[in-house]
Amino acid sequence: MAFYRIKQFIWGFTSLFKDIDYEYISKFLNDDEIKVFNKLKHNDKHHCIRVCKDSIKMRKELNIDVDVYKLGKAALLHDVGKSIRPLSLIEKSMVVLLDKTTKGKIKKYDNIKQIDIYYNHPKIGQEILKKFNYDKEFLQVVRYHHNKNKIEDNDILNIISACDDKN
Repeated sequence: MAFYRIKQFIWGFTSLFKDIDYEYISKFLNDDEIKVFNKLKHNDKHHCIRVCKDSIKMRKELNIDVDVYKLGKAALLHDVGKSIRPLSLIEKSMVVLLDKTTKGKIKKYDNIKQIDIYYNHPKIGQEILKKFNYDKEFLQVVRYHHNKNKIEDNDILNIISACDDKN
């Protein structure tokens, strides 16, 4: 787990120097969705692209019958709730470390904006995306992508949750 956190920090830092692949993104998102996606911080955009690519790869490797277009769209938009109160790389690292060392006990301090957005960005993201009239399954992906309990009958959520954890 510690190795993944170090890798995520390095990815977050190096992503600052990489361009966003809008050609890839436009395969899944329309212009309005790209506007929402663009409100994310640069490193969060790269994170979502990695989650998208890994999700599509996992779908193919495990031969899971889900709509690749919907999977890609959900993967790219799963963290849009972070756009309301973007965390710097240092803030995010500190909250992640505190979360892990306290085994989630810092959640009760959600009056602190950094902690609030860390824990509540899925719910915020779901609210942001409701205006696009996505179906229940799609909105579940955004709302529950950090939920450790698998939701039956939502393969897209389970794929994105797994890929999000490793990215």
